[in-house]
Amino acid sequence: MSTAYTKCDRSFPLVHPELVEATIVPTADEGADPCAAELREISPASAKLLVPGPPKLPCRCHLQLASSQLGQGLSVPAEIDWAKPNPAGDWLVECAFRQRMTEAEFGRLLESGLLERRSSVRYQTRINVGVQWAPAQVRSHGIVRDLSEGGLCLMTSRPPHDTRDVYVIVVTLRGEVPVQLKIRWSLCIGPNYLIGCQFVDRSDFELLRNLPTASRTFLDEYSPAGRPASERM
Repeated sequence: MSTAYTKCDRSFPLVHPELVEATIVPTADEGADPCAAELREISPASAKLLVPGPPKLPCRCHLQLASSQLGQGLSVPAEIDWAKPNPAGDWLVECAFRQRMTEAEFGRLLESGLLERRSSVRYQTRINVGVQWAPAQVRSHGIVRDLSEGGLCLMTSRPPHDTRDVYVIVVTLRGEVPVQLKIRWSLCIGPNYLIGCQFVDRSDFELLRNLPTASRTFLDEYSPAGRPASERM
């Protein structure tokens, strides 16, 4: 029987499942082979995975997670809680962790940039901005790739160095406005870097969302989450 948890845990989907190698490794007494899987979402208490089917699954196992974004991999003792066929042909499997992941372990996942942390509506966009790692530094060019009430994803050719802050400079009808952001994660993609940022001032979300059309290529809603708080009735 799976371990019962009284705490309600939020489960986080993967931003890019292909960046994580997930393996269901049976315990020594199970006599089954390791099974490669695709991690779809995870909480401190459980994980949902896709596996080729029909799978031969152990009762007790370790869920091993490896990614260049994590550095050292994770191995979590688990039990197979349930499995059901997926219309696409794979099987959806839930592993219940025999012991909750510690805050430090799950914090590594959250800080890696592998998990989708935002629950508000997201907008796909292309906003050209200036980028400064400190107010007095020379600007470089950047593009805001998506936007939500909590923050944004910034693409730039230069990675952050020894800083947790970044300033993006946007052009409004009143002129240039610097927007201060806190860096939460960064990911190297080819010659560029994607940087996940959190707003210091929440009102900056509306500033960027309502920029003149000349400042942005397009702004399309593409998250199934709820509308921004300012638009809810």
